[in-house]
Amino acid sequence: MRKILMDCDTGGDDATAISLAVASDDIELLGVTACMGNLELSETLRNNLALVSYLGVADQVPVAEGSKDPLVRTRWVGAAGEHRLEMPGLPADSELPAPHQLDAVEFMAKVLRESDDKVTLIPLAPLTNIAKLMMQYPELVEEKVDDIILMGGGMYFGNTTGAAELNFYADPEAAKAVFAFGKPVVMCGLDVCYNGYITQQENDEIHAIGNKPAEVFYHMTQHTLKWQKENNGVERALMYDSVPIIYMLHPELFKTVKADIQIETTSELCDGMSVCDARVGQEETGRPRIHTVVLDVDREGYIERVKEILKQAGK
Repeated sequence: MRKILMDCDTGGDDATAISLAVASDDIELLGVTACMGNLELSETLRNNLALVSYLGVADQVPVAEGSKDPLVRTRWVGAAGEHRLEMPGLPADSELPAPHQLDAVEFMAKVLRESDDKVTLIPLAPLTNIAKLMMQYPELVEEKVDDIILMGGGMYFGNTTGAAELNFYADPEAAKAVFAFGKPVVMCGLDVCYNGYITQQENDEIHAIGNKPAEVFYHMTQHTLKWQKENNGVERALMYDSVPIIYMLHPELFKTVKADIQIETTSELCDGMSVCDARVGQEETGRPRIHTVVLDVDREGYIERVKEILKQAGK
């Protein structure tokens, strides 16, 4: 059983990851923290609360409010706007549970402090909350955090700019701090996410599972499938934030490489870029390859694991 904390800027793909974590027999979800990123903090918090309520785990999975701004910069313009999760059965605002009384950093610190076992961090948002946790409680992170498996970055390309992926671009200083902390990080970036897509037929098969986590996964993915078909003429959707969950449970499905990873924070063209140095022999330079870059996945095996996990809900 893996104990995990998830840090999310919840839109569609974060919701699929949360549904997998709730459904899995091999995961104990200790809490979800909200961060700005794809959306304003008020929206990501609302979406997280709606999800745990819909999934019937609001009493077991606290939701804590995190950072509304990057570490040192003014708010990233891409975080503006509203986008509420849309699917049948989600509770109205008046029916939402209250967020945890502690903020995200203090909540995560409390969970780590009180856990008898080490905890895996699954950051799916800009790394602002995680960087703050490391800065304020470095000994606790060193002692009680098992793995850090995140969605963000990319070894070869970006998506928000030609060089930078959205989560790292939204708060480059936070990403830089997390990778410089000294604890190994597994980076599930654009390289593997672009290979871990789902088709319409596969999503229909998930819909047929019929439980609440499968409903969340189906509806969130269906929005993307519809958009892709209308705008790009393809019937496939990327599942960015589900990748760290499946990697944690089934690393054998993935191709990886060890690398030193640094985040660019001063370049006009490459701000937020994850610079991955996978050359052998870097120990001599004082920058050993302590991090893991996830590059590729057995796509069919990945989809099968997703379906298997969703079927575990309600057993």
